[in-house]
Amino acid sequence: MDHMQAARDFVENEKQFHLGVIPTEQSNPITRNLSAAIAHDTAAGVKMILDADVNIAGVARAAFDNPAFTQMVKDIVACMETGHTVLFSSVGASGRMALQLDAAWRRYFLHLISILPGRRAEFLRLMEVSNSLTTGGDRALVQSVESFEDYMTFGARQIQEAGVGPDDVVIALAECGLSASINGSAIEADERGCTTYYLFCNPKEILRDTLERCRKVFARPDIIQIPLFVGNMALSGSTRMQVTTVELLAAGAAMEMAAEGYLKKHLSDMELEVVGTIALSGDGYADAFEKLSRDLRGGDALQGLAKAVDIETATYEDKGLVTYLTHDYLLDIMTDTTERQPTFTLPPFRRKGVEGPVSWAYVKDPLYPSDVAWQHLFLRPIKGLEWTKDDYIKMGAAKGIVDNPPMVSGAEVLKYDIGNSVDESRWERRPARLTLIDINGSALGKVKQWYDSRLDNFDAGTVLRIGDIPGGRLAGDEVCIPVCVPRTGMELMTHLMVKLAFNVLSTAAMAKMGRIWGNWMIQVLPTNKKLIDRSVRIIANLADIPYQQAAEEFFRSYLSRDPDQQYRESYVVETLRRLGFDPAQTR
Repeated sequence: MDHMQAARDFVENEKQFHLGVIPTEQSNPITRNLSAAIAHDTAAGVKMILDADVNIAGVARAAFDNPAFTQMVKDIVACMETGHTVLFSSVGASGRMALQLDAAWRRYFLHLISILPGRRAEFLRLMEVSNSLTTGGDRALVQSVESFEDYMTFGARQIQEAGVGPDDVVIALAECGLSASINGSAIEADERGCTTYYLFCNPKEILRDTLERCRKVFARPDIIQIPLFVGNMALSGSTRMQVTTVELLAAGAAMEMAAEGYLKKHLSDMELEVVGTIALSGDGYADAFEKLSRDLRGGDALQGLAKAVDIETATYEDKGLVTYLTHDYLLDIMTDTTERQPTFTLPPFRRKGVEGPVSWAYVKDPLYPSDVAWQHLFLRPIKGLEWTKDDYIKMGAAKGIVDNPPMVSGAEVLKYDIGNSVDESRWERRPARLTLIDINGSALGKVKQWYDSRLDNFDAGTVLRIGDIPGGRLAGDEVCIPVCVPRTGMELMTHLMVKLAFNVLSTAAMAKMGRIWGNWMIQVLPTNKKLIDRSVRIIANLADIPYQQAAEEFFRSYLSRDPDQQYRESYVVETLRRLGFDPAQTR
């Protein structure tokens, strides 16, 4: 297929993926001048990114007052009482967050065993109430699975394989409602008799009127809807920013509130006293987020964020690599690091023993070897997709997937070395920087000892300290982002603090390097039809040409390049330069 035919096919036959009318795909006025602002003043650019969170607390506050949210908490408690499942299902950035919610729940009840060992059996049972899946299986945590979110049948199949049914709860984190797979998951869960919640982050009327896959969800009376529209993204279309933040706040609060409801009923007063704060009120969560956002946007926290951005930017501009080191927050940091691949056309994590470009950033657990680190990260068995060629044919997959099924089995996850073994790939390009992540003092003791013992392999080291920072220095080269958040059962506000900080760190560093123009993700990697449309719209907007012509020019770049060169630079930037618009010269 030549580029003209491919463009014509996409324009005429893929209208359900033409998403320019969707608010979260549009430019946010707050960050419109991000690339220019951050080029002159890192702190000003960082603050601009954080300013785009302005609607989150208010939207969450309204959600907490929604009777549907109250019912969701009650339904989670009911699953705790009866041993039924609460399954979080999503895709992309929200899919990785679904895994994070599940792991945080499991880690909390594992922690309670150490406090109240006499209730070990009960807490082990409660750990298993929570479950999670993301489109593409657990391997999608470390690398985006190309095209999977384009198929409602894929999302439906994963729900079938989860084995959920009547009296189970499925919480579909629909991100913006744009991905076909999560809509397929929600409909299949409803078909199977699950109590199904649909959390979505765009105006319902626009989704309903524009997208058939959303219309099918909204037409089902038993699917319970919770709207969480927070406006346009700080980086146009990048739902790893405000969308996943509000979803994490709302869904995480529901989980903590449910845990509190159950434990207050079943524990004694003395046991509750020892357990401590389990959850906040709805207003308490909204207030805590407002304070977190405010604190990060000023004072020492803002200066610390800006310093961290400058250090990381300098490393990448020198063609170097960054390796993050953390034990307790491995999943949080991995989530942000993985999401940089499709957002900025960066090489993905590299499997052990495989040649190819190395990821600019990576994350390692200093305490456990890799296979054990993976167990600690999920706190459940790894979930792969063991689908055959015949399965893909039955699900209506494109010929490219049928002929070359992606490697998404559970065994594939273990091929990524996230443990404490020597990993020479992390200093195969110089300068190599080792960054120790200290969250609320989590890097004290053995974690810091491992950092000290391995630092000689790297050219430089940084200790990045975030949160409630204990007294005394951990290293000479130390960057501090002091913020205090409430400590609750699943540490929800701490996870949100880490998410905001790392979303800013990665986005701001890419903006400093010119990989963002204005607030457009010009380095987007088109791994699915939604991202192809986004690429075309960026070209049309910046080159000031019609959508049809932009599609033709995009596919000319897309089809003419060797796939081995896909990380050289984005197809968008290549196309814009050919059309006479050079983002590097027009910042």
